[in-house]
Amino acid sequence: MTEEPEPGPVMPRWVPIVIGLVLVTIAGLAVFTGLRYRNDTLVDRVMKPRRTSRVPPAGGSTFPGEGSEKTPVAREPVGGRSRAEITGGGASGVTSTVRITARRGMITKVTPPDAMIFVNDVAIGEAQQHDTQDEVWDFEAPGSYTVRIVAPGYEERQFIVTASDGANPEIAVIDIKLSPVK
Repeated sequence: MTEEPEPGPVMPRWVPIVIGLVLVTIAGLAVFTGLRYRNDTLVDRVMKPRRTSRVPPAGGSTFPGEGSEKTPVAREPVGGRSRAEITGGGASGVTSTVRITARRGMITKVTPPDAMIFVNDVAIGEAQQHDTQDEVWDFEAPGSYTVRIVAPGYEERQFIVTASDGANPEIAVIDIKLSPVK
């Protein structure tokens, strides 16, 4: 005769139900916060602090850390598709402005990497601070943002990035090599 092993402790029936409810609640919160990305929620405030930028002082210094804190404000959205706009000519030279759309933010891949980035005339830091997916500069609100890239000894470049909820792609990538001043 073989002996049957004694049954061990049995898990109460309510434990798997509670675990399932907790998992469904967590999944629901994940979907809810993902759908409401731009809204001001407690999760956004705790997990993702708002970016602040520095305005250069009247003396014209563009070093981060100097000046008063200010966040760029969105302007009226620029309509139409993304495109390049070329203006000027003659003695004043030719200038170009590239219009880009994005849903959430931008990345700057700029040579030289220490070039200063200005959004609506507010310095947000050096280009290398916003050059990877982990360092995306997020737009505060839908609208248009004028992005200027400035480096001593190089020509200035300008872009207009329009942020809107329906835009594609999610993140605008500004990938540029600044030309030396002639």
